[in-house]
Amino acid sequence: MHNATIVKASKDFFTGKFLFLSLAPFIVPILILGAFFIYGSSEFITLLQEGSASGDYSYIDEKAYPTLSYLLGFAVFHWLVMALFFVFGTFGVVLLSLVIAVITVGFLTPYIVDSVRKKNYIHVKKVNGDNPLLVVWNIFKIFMKFILLFLCTIPFLLLPFVNFFIFQLPFFYLFYRMMMYDLISSGVCVDAEYIIKENRLYLFIVMGFFFFFSLIPMFGLLLQVFFVVYLSHFILNKSKAIELTSNTGVEITK
Repeated sequence: MHNATIVKASKDFFTGKFLFLSLAPFIVPILILGAFFIYGSSEFITLLQEGSASGDYSYIDEKAYPTLSYLLGFAVFHWLVMALFFVFGTFGVVLLSLVIAVITVGFLTPYIVDSVRKKNYIHVKKVNGDNPLLVVWNIFKIFMKFILLFLCTIPFLLLPFVNFFIFQLPFFYLFYRMMMYDLISSGVCVDAEYIIKENRLYLFIVMGFFFFFSLIPMFGLLLQVFFVVYLSHFILNKSKAIELTSNTGVEITK
């Protein structure tokens, strides 16, 4: 069944409508954030380049940071600092763009779900979504938990090798909870919460793969809407099966 869901989601995704919805929420933030990063880092890079050429690092308090001042005198260390700055800066831009894309796609989720429903699951019962105030409140709670998790991971950033993976945990939490809540709050179907709860291990694994692909710029660029399309198919197909089973007189325990 999961393979059939992927096939259906792929056919829906590779249409002009969904491809446009995939590109816009990611391209616009990454261009804006990238421009801010380049503009904001230009002065820092200029200082390093001038210091490397002249050997003058007077903008650093040599008494407070003697080791740093000494190391910056070596060209290798100078270029290493620049390389790390660009690597982590670029990665930060991608991560923030991913978060913005997830939030943006969240606003598009009701439209995406309705499009999938009308094409494949017209008989699955739709329910009213959460009212705007409740949506804002629940998103606020998710973000507060995300910030708490993020603060808890900061001490672990000093640990070599594992710091990169630990740093991703709060972002994965935000990615997972926002997508699940977007689907539930959009009124995808009456059984949505039950289906997510009953399949939480499978969905957790699937969302782990989705999150990993999202960290790869080219995949993250395209696949946010695909994730919503796939999850819509998964939940609506499960709901359809529940309704068919109920109509045959078999009791479903919830």
